[in-house]
Amino acid sequence: MEICNKQDCTGCQACMQGCPTHAISMQESIKGHIYPVIDSNICINCHKCIRICPVLNKVNKYQPLNILAGWNNNKKERKDSTSGGVSYLLSKKIIEEGGYFCGSIWESTGAKHIVTNDINKISLFQGSKYTHSNINNCFIKIQQLLKNNQIVLFSGTPCQVAGLKSYLKQDFNNLYTLDIVCHGVPSHKALSDRIKYIEKKYNKKIKEIRFRDKNPDQYHTCMKYIFSDDSYTKCSVYEDSYFCGFVDNYLLRENCFHCKYATRERVSDITLADYWGYSPYNFKFKSYQKGTSFISINTAKGQNLYSKIQHQLIAEPRTFEDAAKGNKNLHNPQTRPINYDKFWDSYTQGASFEELALCYFPPKKIQSTTNTTIRNYIKMLLPNFITTYIKKKKL
Repeated sequence: MEICNKQDCTGCQACMQGCPTHAISMQESIKGHIYPVIDSNICINCHKCIRICPVLNKVNKYQPLNILAGWNNNKKERKDSTSGGVSYLLSKKIIEEGGYFCGSIWESTGAKHIVTNDINKISLFQGSKYTHSNINNCFIKIQQLLKNNQIVLFSGTPCQVAGLKSYLKQDFNNLYTLDIVCHGVPSHKALSDRIKYIEKKYNKKIKEIRFRDKNPDQYHTCMKYIFSDDSYTKCSVYEDSYFCGFVDNYLLRENCFHCKYATRERVSDITLADYWGYSPYNFKFKSYQKGTSFISINTAKGQNLYSKIQHQLIAEPRTFEDAAKGNKNLHNPQTRPINYDKFWDSYTQGASFEELALCYFPPKKIQSTTNTTIRNYIKMLLPNFITTYIKKKKL
């Protein structure tokens, strides 16, 4: 029995947590993506899983109220974050006010969500995890906290947020939600094989991965594999086989190619992402390359939360159209590669991931951002009426 069409399933795990008899488990497919499997021996056909599934049930979306570009004023917190360090401030504020934060951390060979009110654990949530984060029983814990009048901030992909809301089946004034603009969810099988390859090459165990370690800024990032003895190896994200497979879409789940959350309308109170293509207006924003966040405030509740941290940010208003130019997933899902099936046929039949990577998504030439930086600095020096005139001439 399938709860929803497998091609549409996001692996949000809402059905598993909602099952009253624990008849549903999440199992990894041959491609390394998790899907629900029902044990017919203990299933009571109550259909609660169907009523909970966000694929089969509508989850409200919101039009953005305010769009901003900005970053955390604290240099270390910004550097340790993938983009501008805004999520760090939001999670810290919630915990400081006595609430709980639920987000993704790296543990052993994978990512998982945890719920905590320990302010000393906030740094564990920093940095993007480009892999499926296991929700486990976090929805159950969050529901219990909400019913006990505790404040909770949940952070995840849009489909994970939708899973939580569909699981709860009611609005809670003490729940805040934060989603990221997601490129797609890649295969855990591919990541596991990449880890095994690195460990064999260096004869060391990996304890942590920094998927986009700033070296030295947001536009020059590395895949950093940290070993158990605290030594590490790293390479440009454009030279890492796993990351190349991710950005070229070969490793994504099927549902990512028709994702219903890759739109202007969002499922969360606040949406965050890298602000790709950001061009600052003045020298106040000259350090934008060190990490700039796209910030979309989608609800009055989100605006209220944002107002509590805005004094710790450097931020300026932008338009959705400006932000969407550099982020396809704000208006469309990613495109399925022409050779997607061919790649997976070879991979699932035993071909080496590293060898297939060289064939299907080889290392990329690193694009220099020097010229773009110079152009942006010149634009900041020019009076507004001159830059407006230049834009009109181009049109």
